[in-house]
Amino acid sequence: MKNLELTNTTFITAIEKFKYRLFTKGASKSQVNMKPIMVKEFLCFMEQNGKTMLSQINQKLVDNYFEYLKNRPLKYKSGAMTASYLMKYRESILRFIEFNLGVKMGQSGINIKIAKPETKRIEILKEEEVQQLFEACDCTMLGIRDKLIISLAYGAGLRKQELLNLKINDIDLNKGRIHIDKSKTKYGRDVPITKKVQENIENYLFNVRNMMLDDGNDLTSLLITKRGTAMSGSGLVGVIKRLNNKSTIDRKINLHLFRHSIATHLIRYLKLEDVATFLGHRSLDSTMRYLHLKQEYYG
Repeated sequence: MKNLELTNTTFITAIEKFKYRLFTKGASKSQVNMKPIMVKEFLCFMEQNGKTMLSQINQKLVDNYFEYLKNRPLKYKSGAMTASYLMKYRESILRFIEFNLGVKMGQSGINIKIAKPETKRIEILKEEEVQQLFEACDCTMLGIRDKLIISLAYGAGLRKQELLNLKINDIDLNKGRIHIDKSKTKYGRDVPITKKVQENIENYLFNVRNMMLDDGNDLTSLLITKRGTAMSGSGLVGVIKRLNNKSTIDRKINLHLFRHSIATHLIRYLKLEDVATFLGHRSLDSTMRYLHLKQEYYG
């Protein structure tokens, strides 16, 4: 929609309140910015169709808006909006309607049906392939650090951002667990670690990390570079790429592949609920995929 200028002061105020709500609830910076923009488009559509009050939002209006979205040309390229992007609009507008009505998620009475986009097939690493990557880590300081990265990504099932956010104080060696404060689900969790993962953590903490830091450096990030700075996302990607090239695995490996792998391996021996807790899933639906992967890879 080219014209995004709202004139209705009630609509403008509602967007500002919604944005503030997202911020206070700990939404990511991208969500705090993008969701109000998507809601603004919806409210502009209302204005242009003679709707001036939030109380006029109903199922028919929302249906008409999404029919419009599905067919309106894109501004910068040919074609129509993809299903995955329509899902983002769906999420934004439903959350706004719920906020406006003061009801819990899913209780607005508004239903927006969008055909889900085709999902990319999930792959995993077999146990022997994970072992290859561990063996690709040499005995240098960087090799010991890289082995720790694999231990955390695979053995603890940590997401990329969780790895980057990890602080020294998040590691409890006495209790054998890692505390994840900030996660994708916005909920913290404690992740149990095996004896081998703990050994790799101790080897890095006691024999490597301080050697990579300058004297007096009080950096609290667990993972650091050889220059003594906190590791970045691109740095993590570089580590995995280098180990991938040193191994005989003939496909591209990314960090999330380790999480998919440990989940599939664990679900062969543990209950679905236990794997969901380990991964930090809020819904068992997110964990169910690993039952299918287990069947696909192991029968």
